[in-house]
Amino acid sequence: MTYNTEWVDYYVYLERLRQSGATNMFGAGSYLSATFGLGRREASDILDSWMKNYDALVHEGIIDEGE
Repeated sequence: MTYNTEWVDYYVYLERLRQSGATNMFGAGSYLSATFGLGRREASDILDSWMKNYDALVHEGIIDEGE
């Protein structure tokens, strides 16, 4: 699976959310929905893509995994 380049802003948001520790990332879909006005299914698809492509997103500099 390759990541969706149209979802880069969501991926960056999810990484910042992960680093904040505000939620377990399995519950991050509701944060996506609330923040961006996404439907449950779309938020779930974006979160799934972020999780499955995390290493590639870091490797390609799309997200910065921090410390």
